[in-house]
Amino acid sequence: MAAFLHKFQVALRLCEIHDKKELIAYCKTCQEKICSSCIKEEHHQHDWETITDILREKKRSLPEECKEIRAQKLPALKRERGCFERKKENEVACFEQNKSTLNDSRECYIDEINRLFDDRIDECRQKSETAIQVYEDKWEGLKQKVEYLETMTTALDKDIHTLPDHDILDMEKEMREELEKALSYSADKYTCTTVFVPGNIDVHAIMDMVGEVHSVSVEEKFDINNSSVVICSLKAVSDTNAWIRFSKQTRAKLIDRAGEILKSMKTPCTDIIISNNEEIVLTSMTDCCIALLTEDEETIKTIVTKPLHPTPISKTENGDILVTLMDDGDQYNLTPTSRRVVQRMTLTGKVLYTYEFREDGKTRLFTYPVRTTENKNTDVCVVNWVSGGSGELVLLHKDGRVKLTYRGDGLKYGKFMPGDVECDSKCRIILTEGHGRAVHMLSSEGMYLCTLCQYEQLRPNAISIYGDNLWCGFNEGKLKVLKYI
Repeated sequence: MAAFLHKFQVALRLCEIHDKKELIAYCKTCQEKICSSCIKEEHHQHDWETITDILREKKRSLPEECKEIRAQKLPALKRERGCFERKKENEVACFEQNKSTLNDSRECYIDEINRLFDDRIDECRQKSETAIQVYEDKWEGLKQKVEYLETMTTALDKDIHTLPDHDILDMEKEMREELEKALSYSADKYTCTTVFVPGNIDVHAIMDMVGEVHSVSVEEKFDINNSSVVICSLKAVSDTNAWIRFSKQTRAKLIDRAGEILKSMKTPCTDIIISNNEEIVLTSMTDCCIALLTEDEETIKTIVTKPLHPTPISKTENGDILVTLMDDGDQYNLTPTSRRVVQRMTLTGKVLYTYEFREDGKTRLFTYPVRTTENKNTDVCVVNWVSGGSGELVLLHKDGRVKLTYRGDGLKYGKFMPGDVECDSKCRIILTEGHGRAVHMLSSEGMYLCTLCQYEQLRPNAISIYGDNLWCGFNEGKLKVLKYI
């Protein structure tokens, strides 16, 4: 403690600008000590107080503030350190999993291409070591700042009445600066995950057989606190704007990156998209219809879906729409007459495909289809809830044949409950998962690649992709925009 305080005891107490005049005041505007000449010159229009006056308040308030920092801020910072540690461990596990995948596939290849596997493992190792080093550096940096702040706040707390006046001001300034730097450390804002994507076995494409190593980095661009209500519908329309609807509201709102409401729909809706012609397309579960509106909400066309209720809606690559439809029956207790359907239709209402049964024409595809989207390879992705606490992702070929049913195979937290699904420009599938409070990335074939982000307190629900920005709405009303590459 003595060595720590010595740094401030040797601090300058005379003005270096004005012939070593005594520093008698403190400029609140510039947060520095000043002399009488400073007051008359460059600080004459600033907010300042004499050191005697300001110290009277500091000696009263600083001990309590230091206690608050130790009681509230430092535990939170220590938790962030834990997040970095866990991410580092996850990256180590990712490398081991990638290496295992490569070695398992190696048996299928001829001896001459073993060298390629070793090269890929080295590439995985290098990328993982780079990511691990970032986490270690951030962990160590945060550790040092926490230790420094613990020492600093303890010193101010215990010795506030014995420390020289100038030391108190210098220590306070440095404490605040270091605290601000420490609070900028957030494990949620940086994730770098190395992913190995194995290719298909193809004698004409050796490199595809070996696969590729991807390093997926996720950076939080901005987040918005909207309310404490579930974000159930989210459609990004630009890098900075998105349509959003909360679970207890019937009208969608267009918001910007600051959370400001740019426009509120007058027409109630369940879900909303913007067509390729900039027309507004709404579903109404209550009215059993899909409405096509102008920008001024004048009706262009109404597609009646009675007796089925349309819920979420999405836009296909060529401008058609995919919509989930269901009857009035119980969500999970189906009868022989229950209807649970996903339809592809034009904006004129012409139904192109109806996805309801498997190839045998009898076995249902869905129990409660809650989200659907089309991948760029024309596959149809459907989030299907099978009970109140579990679900699956059903991948269909465009003609309705089942390609894969993904149930979170291999995930550590048991039950799998997908919330929303989107596909990016590389045909990768992005999926929110409730039990793990995470956003997953799958390959176009439905193979788990990595967890893009995972949260301790927040539960991701609705997502939307615009460019390389991933908009993510949470059950707690928060909205984040992430950039991943």
